[in-house]
Amino acid sequence: MYSFKNMRSKRGFVDSNTLLVIVVLFALAAIFGLSILTWQTVEGDEVGVRETWGAGVDPVSLAPKTYWRWRWTEDIYTYKISGQVFVMNDKPNSTYGEGRTVDVLEVKSLDNQKIHFNVTVRWHRDSIHVVELHKAYRDSVEERLLRPEVVNSMTTHATVKDAISLYSGIGRNDLRNAVEAQLRDVEGALRKNGVIVDAFIIDDVNFPNKEYVDAIENRQLQIVKKSRAEEEQKANQAIADAARIAALKQQYEAVVAAQTAKQTQILAQEAESEKAIIEAKANATNTVVKQKAQSEQIVLQAEADAKKQVALSESAKQADLNRAIAIEAVGKAEAEKNRLLLASYAVPGSDLYTKVKVAEQFATAMNTVRFYPANATFNTIAENFDKGLSLLVSGQGAQAPTTK
Repeated sequence: MYSFKNMRSKRGFVDSNTLLVIVVLFALAAIFGLSILTWQTVEGDEVGVRETWGAGVDPVSLAPKTYWRWRWTEDIYTYKISGQVFVMNDKPNSTYGEGRTVDVLEVKSLDNQKIHFNVTVRWHRDSIHVVELHKAYRDSVEERLLRPEVVNSMTTHATVKDAISLYSGIGRNDLRNAVEAQLRDVEGALRKNGVIVDAFIIDDVNFPNKEYVDAIENRQLQIVKKSRAEEEQKANQAIADAARIAALKQQYEAVVAAQTAKQTQILAQEAESEKAIIEAKANATNTVVKQKAQSEQIVLQAEADAKKQVALSESAKQADLNRAIAIEAVGKAEAEKNRLLLASYAVPGSDLYTKVKVAEQFATAMNTVRFYPANATFNTIAENFDKGLSLLVSGQGAQAPTTK
């Protein structure tokens, strides 16, 4: 029992030693790994460039993120691609931008006057050319590339102008525009090397020659005084002109009012005349229209009457024709009747019928007679009538009676 406990204790001791060894080895391995391997972060406004012992500068730039690298054989350089400021001025201990502490830009003008310019350049690296900038300039882009181009451009454009034109005003603004255009030229040295200029600013212009500055200021003062005098003269002249214009305005207003009244009266008279003329023309036109309408109505009535008379004439003519035809038909009928009657009297025995009819007519006629001659009697008359009728019917009535 005792020996067993001893063995167990001995085995536990061995296990603890082994664990300790393992921990030590892991610690050594971590220390060794960290001594040869590390990480580096490329910030969001940066681009990284990897450089190794064996391959040199990697042509592919590194985008923003964290990278592992071998501590002894690799390096990662980071460059800002956001906007940066480069200054050239005579202000010591400038707290903004990069560049020299005192680095005034001195240029001689066309009239051989020294001029000191305080300038500011806002620029940034082109991310596409970061590797080339690393190879050629590393961290000295402003000193070795940007500053020489600024000095060269300012010298080129300022030396062709008089000092007074560069003191202030349009000449100074023209100089700034010309230099900025040259620095931002896409075919210029800066752009081709991967430096993009965002803006060029002339902060201040100083002249070391105080006498020249005093002369300029005196000249400007005289110009100001002259301008003030001219302005006062112009003001006085303006007051006089205003008074004269006011008088002319009143006179003009009176003339205009009179002319307006006259013109109004003329226009009113012309309006009345035109109104009378228009009314006369309208009345004449209405009369002509009425007369024309009446004439047309008369013509239409005459044409209607004529057509009516023609129709009536045609109707009367047709009626007369019809009447004539009727009369002719009646006559023919009567004639035919008489012919037939007479023809009936020509048949045998018709003489007796004739005598009877004639006798009837004679008797009727005699009833109407109220007076007879003295020697005449009804019998005598009837006898003589019978003889005459017999002679007529027998056809002898045509012969004259023989007197004995």
